Amino acid sequence: MLTSEPITYDEVPYESLPIPGTHPDRMSTVARLPGIDVAAVEASRVLELGCAGGGNLIPMAIGLPRAQFTGVDLSPVQVADGDTLIRALHLSNVKLIAANVMDIDEHFGEFDYIIAHGIYSWVPNSVQEKILEICKRNLAPSGVAYISYNTLPGWRMRGMIRDLMRYHALQFQTAAERVPQARAMLDFLARGSDENSAYGKLLRSELELLRSAPDYYIVHEHLNDLNEPIYFYEFVERARRHGLQYLADADVTTMMASRFAPQVAETIRRISPDVIRQEQLMDFLCNRTFRQTLLVHAEQPVDRQITAQRMKNLWVSSPARPASANPNLTEGVVEKFCTPAGMCVNTPSALTKSAFVALAARSPAAIAVSDLVASVYSRLNPLAGKPPGEDTFEALANDLLQSYALGVVELHVGASPFTVEPGARPVASPLARYQAERGGRVTTLRHESILVPDAIRTLIPLLDGSRTIDEIASTVDRRKPGVFSKFADPDSLKTAVNDIARNALIAS
Repeated sequence: MLTSEPITYDEVPYESLPIPGTHPDRMSTVARLPGIDVAAVEASRVLELGCAGGGNLIPMAIGLPRAQFTGVDLSPVQVADGDTLIRALHLSNVKLIAANVMDIDEHFGEFDYIIAHGIYSWVPNSVQEKILEICKRNLAPSGVAYISYNTLPGWRMRGMIRDLMRYHALQFQTAAERVPQARAMLDFLARGSDENSAYGKLLRSELELLRSAPDYYIVHEHLNDLNEPIYFYEFVERARRHGLQYLADADVTTMMASRFAPQVAETIRRISPDVIRQEQLMDFLCNRTFRQTLLVHAEQPVDRQITAQRMKNLWVSSPARPASANPNLTEGVVEKFCTPAGMCVNTPSALTKSAFVALAARSPAAIAVSDLVASVYSRLNPLAGKPPGEDTFEALANDLLQSYALGVVELHVGASPFTVEPGARPVASPLARYQAERGGRVTTLRHESILVPDAIRTLIPLLDGSRTIDEIASTVDRRKPGVFSKFADPDSLKTAVNDIARNALIAS
């Protein structure tokens, strides 16, 4: 096996970004659907192992000011960077600790949500076992743990590419030398191999992936010594030995057999007697490389027969838009609704079509499912004079559940921490204001990282609640007229602020 002096996370920090699947809102929603009575997200306690500079925890702390967040990372450099940001944002509900995961014990306390993203596959087996031990010992009785890891069979081919890059690059001593050498070797082999062969296609697909990957990803994912992929069923067995059981994937769309051809989906269900075998079989079919697994205590009842009643206290949002310019909302006429990512549903239901139109008008903000049902029903039945019955609720809730499984709608446990209506004195997220002054990438209140144009980036710090749109327009005109030429009048500026709100950057 090739070995070398490892490049540490202090030398080449791994950029700390928000991971949507780790957010307590996501984990809580997935847990509530099969009937687990998880802690209220807004007052929960969250632990992240391998928190780096807090890029995942700090945005959560801003959106959930009554919750408590603790991050642990081995790198004092990254923890110090995170502490600088925490002080700048005046946050009191998040702390980062420079410590070894192996030193965490019962004195750390109990947590409703535990996160281990980007650590399990990249540490020795003793640390992997410790992570599972922490998820058992420090997790609240109805808590949820998130662990991500590289999976087989997909990583078997990617591992071969990794071995190839390491074989060449580890001749060199520093990350500054190794990274370009690794990229160059992969490019050389991709060009030199038969482009029509399976091997050539594999090399080219990996090359395309890595061309846009930052250097820190190449260093820690492909060039460091440790990177152990594992089969899903093996990971589940390890979790079982620690008194934990598989709940779901943080991305529920990956759990659906319906994403395959109908005859394939039917065979998957017929030959897989339980969820573990079904998930493993689908991993083989799609050559899966990565998982975001949610775990709960082994003694926690999990009811996988999800009913519409579980939707009663949830909220829903959707980026889907009607495929036609003027959708026909008449009962029985099929209309198609698609997300920007290309996920679509077709429905003839007047109730469901009207719901998608209402969600599009509020996107990306969430609406309480019960309120959505009542609103749509009253619009379709203005003379009814009574609230919708259980049959109406169940019909729409079931359609929303199916759309959730397809990735067309998102479900939440509460209201969005942002607004799509900026108000008289708009207030952008304090984290976004801080980041916009320092670069082009900002974190939204949807727990996503986005790149914003220069003019918008310079505008965001002005949205601190102290100015009206007219006052901001005056400030803009004095500051950088060249950069702000498109915001020459209050109407143009208002449109830009509305766009900022639609990107979930304005606090509610």
